[in-house]
Amino acid sequence: MKVKAMLKIIGLLVILQFLRLELKQLFFLFIKRTNFSDHLASMLSFLLLTALIVVICKRQKIALTIFPSRFSRRYFFATGIVGLLLVTTPANYSGGIEAILLLIYSSIVTPIFEELIFRRYVWNQLSVIFKRAVPVYLWSSVLFGIWHLGYFDSLAFRVGEGLPEALIWTVIIGLCYGLVLGLLRLRTKNCYSTILLHGAMNIFGR
Repeated sequence: MKVKAMLKIIGLLVILQFLRLELKQLFFLFIKRTNFSDHLASMLSFLLLTALIVVICKRQKIALTIFPSRFSRRYFFATGIVGLLLVTTPANYSGGIEAILLLIYSSIVTPIFEELIFRRYVWNQLSVIFKRAVPVYLWSSVLFGIWHLGYFDSLAFRVGEGLPEALIWTVIIGLCYGLVLGLLRLRTKNCYSTILLHGAMNIFGR
């Protein structure tokens, strides 16, 4: 039973990465592929897939609650700090509109997309499979690391022959992100907090 449920989760993640790749390829039928357009295509594919996930979950009556049950001053303060970091990032003023779009992609769109999947949907599914929190935390972190293998297309475009090493590092970094974000998810019991932290981490890790 556990194996079947895990395979269902993995299958969904594979489908999402396949859809993301296909959406990007459609984009490049009209726009020449450059480093910036690759990021832009990824951002648009994330937005479309996020909308698709929300629609499907709504039709199947699957709750995708993001916010904590009680929005305390701590959350207002954390939201303000992350917002301030976004506004005051030096790249906003030195890189023009492209830098601003890249910041929106990496620190807003990507965290919402990935946290909605992993620290919300996948976490909840794993919680049904495993009754204890630790296996849920560990498995969600491992899956998040492996998930980053799906970004091979962007890595291959940027690094060329160094792809194998780049894939290894992106999985390691993804796993580290998953462990940190998962700890916060354990503590706060919501994915809004992990969206904020993910966004803040991406500001400095772009």
